[in-house]
Amino acid sequence: MSSKRGGGGGEGGGLRHVVVRPVWAWNLEYEFSIIASLVDRFSYVAFDTEFPGFLYSTPRPHRLLPPSQRYALLKANVDEMELVQLGLTLFDAFGHLPDLGTGGRVGGIDFDRLPLHGIDSGHFAALLYRSGLVAHCRFCRPLSTRWIAFHSCYDFAYLIKVLGYGRPLPDTLEEFLGLVNLLFGETVDLKYMMRHCKGLSGGLESVASTLGVTREAGKSHQAGSDSMLTYRVYLRMKQRFFNGRDAMVAWHRGIIYGLQAC
Repeated sequence: MSSKRGGGGGEGGGLRHVVVRPVWAWNLEYEFSIIASLVDRFSYVAFDTEFPGFLYSTPRPHRLLPPSQRYALLKANVDEMELVQLGLTLFDAFGHLPDLGTGGRVGGIDFDRLPLHGIDSGHFAALLYRSGLVAHCRFCRPLSTRWIAFHSCYDFAYLIKVLGYGRPLPDTLEEFLGLVNLLFGETVDLKYMMRHCKGLSGGLESVASTLGVTREAGKSHQAGSDSMLTYRVYLRMKQRFFNGRDAMVAWHRGIIYGLQAC
């Protein structure tokens, strides 16, 4: 989870002393207690996942596949693999990060520590439900959270698998999208959003470079660091192309790049 120390806030206030807090089995409950205390105020969630890769592929360009086939390929991969790392960056409507007043360090994926200190996915799912970041069921209070990612199809898929306690993903794209809507409420995929932003192309690093956004902590392919970069890119895109207005961003919500758009 990302936070800041000292002064500063979001893009407008200057980001200072940004840290990525490492979370393992031994401090998982404590970190989720912090998240639960923050979520009502810091209800925007930029996130990223790291996973092993792909077991299945197709020779056809992804963009030429119908959405149902894109989903079938995604499901085949996710059903047989596990999430390796999740990064969350919480911020408020003004782009401010929570000031937790504590230190942290940025870490990569330490596979040697996973057998002893890796997080049980079932325990993680229970705490994530309890935190208020996702909905328990269709009868829960309306979600105020907004989940933001870059090229998010696999990110949401792995989170849904975790929240389903390891069960296979739904059989159809329609069922999957229904779960995304139920669990996460409002979603924004920056890869889709940037289709409407002149001059932006490529992956997260390329877009960040074009926008003049620097990585504040960590390295590429570390989920915590990438979630932080996603947060900063979102703020810069919103300011530059959408006049800083949520109402203009809203036109691009609810579309998952890699499934509904490509």
